[in-house]
Amino acid sequence: MTLPAAVALAAGLAAVGRVLGWLTTEGTIAAALVGAAVFAGGGFSGAALLALFFVSGSVLTALADRSRRPLDSSRAKRRKGRTARQVLANGLWPATGAVVLGSGHGAGWPLLLGSLAAAQADTWATEIGAPRLITSGQYVAAGTSGGVSLLGTTGAFLGAAAMGILGWALGSGAFVAVSALFAGVAGMLADSFLGAAVQAVFYCETCSKETEWRVHRL
Repeated sequence: MTLPAAVALAAGLAAVGRVLGWLTTEGTIAAALVGAAVFAGGGFSGAALLALFFVSGSVLTALADRSRRPLDSSRAKRRKGRTARQVLANGLWPATGAVVLGSGHGAGWPLLLGSLAAAQADTWATEIGAPRLITSGQYVAAGTSGGVSLLGTTGAFLGAAAMGILGWALGSGAFVAVSALFAGVAGMLADSFLGAAVQAVFYCETCSKETEWRVHRL
């Protein structure tokens, strides 16, 4: 895919995500940049993989929020779409992998598919089940960093598997696809452990809630 076409397609899709409420304004800009890199480097394969991650994660988030009644007010306020920080956290490595793939280097597929499998595993796990902290077993609110559950871990496995299967179908090779599956689940568990052990937690006096944001987003 040519660079102008990649930029135009990424900008259009990011704008749709903004209209649907899946992205904040700054998140839309970040998504357009990440998407352009993935589309230009990875072509149709990169676009399909990124679409699977973004659409499935956004739909699961919306369904999870609908099923939690009454919805916690702090969680509702947090659900205003992915921010630039969240988009870049999940998208920088896939974008790098797509660029490497486009250059013809053999590391492109493992980097692109593995990073997206890890991001999808983490996203699917977050929206399913009643989580406990991975370090202590204490029940925590859904979406809390470091929270895991049996259903969530199953969701992580399925999310990574879906990404691996699509990658295999698009030409990554069976070994890379299977490696992405296990790397995705391992990455999710490592992220959960780090979230429970070292993630900064702040207290919002206005909401009387703990939050991961230094300045709570209202």
